[in-house]
Amino acid sequence: MLENISFVGGIHGVGKSTICKSICEKFKINYLSASEVLKWSKLNTDIKNKKVDDISLTQDLLINGLKEQVHKSKHYILDGHYCLFNKEGNVERIPFDTFQKINPTSLHVITGNIDKIKKHLEERDQRQYNYKLLEKMQDAEIEYANEISRKMLKPLVI
Repeated sequence: MLENISFVGGIHGVGKSTICKSICEKFKINYLSASEVLKWSKLNTDIKNKKVDDISLTQDLLINGLKEQVHKSKHYILDGHYCLFNKEGNVERIPFDTFQKINPTSLHVITGNIDKIKKHLEERDQRQYNYKLLEKMQDAEIEYANEISRKMLKPLVI
């Protein structure tokens, strides 16, 4: 469908936005945040809450938002996730068809030291985070990104 988007994933607080914005500025590429495209702030009264009630709905909103915002003549970096915390707080994969619809030119995962990520999130969000859950999320992001890369025959950079 879209074919002019590089997808960059990674867990909350790893620095995706900072890295993506820097790359976009340097290379004059358009930056998109999945949260902003799907209007997360309107779906959740507590935007620091990382749990998603209906992952399929958010991904439908993302695809519809991308269709409205993405122009075929431009290239984009989309900052998002391969997995999310569902409403029970468990790690859940984004539906594979979301990635098929985005049809990214390349896939990327930003990783980091879980201790540093945990500290950053706790300072930023003023709430506690579970180390093991963050570690599980990062491992799941990497594993699923590898699977998507194989299935879609798209390059993956970690």
